[in-house]
Amino acid sequence: MESPSSSRSAGILQIIGGLYILFGSFTLVSMVQNAGVCFAPLEGQTGLMAEMMRAQPAYASTMRALFFPGLLYALVQFGSGVGLLRLSPFARRVALGCAIYGFAAALCTAWLTVTYTLPFTLDYTMQQVKNPDMIVTTRNVTLASGYFGIALGLLYPLVAFILLKRTPIPRHDFTQS
Repeated sequence: MESPSSSRSAGILQIIGGLYILFGSFTLVSMVQNAGVCFAPLEGQTGLMAEMMRAQPAYASTMRALFFPGLLYALVQFGSGVGLLRLSPFARRVALGCAIYGFAAALCTAWLTVTYTLPFTLDYTMQQVKNPDMIVTTRNVTLASGYFGIALGLLYPLVAFILLKRTPIPRHDFTQS
């Protein structure tokens, strides 16, 4: 019979594993879309990201440089999520590494957001506003959503790291059936 703490440990690890699979899947899907924007010629492409990359060559170069590490991270995150569902000690160590890398990547993303994305998005959005009464609200919502995204991006890997570090892989006693 499993102890309550063993059952709770398994539950925490499986929730994190499920989230790793979910987020790894989302990242893989977005990487397919980003590949076209990052590596295809920007002439003729439409959309906010293509406009931002045309307007800011440093941002475009950074996005291209981060593409393959991001793709590798998504694959490793997905795989460690599957391993956590199976309660693999190796997957727990890999998931801890993913949490550390995820936090570092979130710091880099925060820098990109504050330096490039948010100012460009804010300028672009403000040009679309036709109602003068909505200018302040639009500006505040755009800034709040950017900073909320940064906070969430930093919080998740930090919480995952803390939970993974504190939650051992439960040992199964195979002598009792």
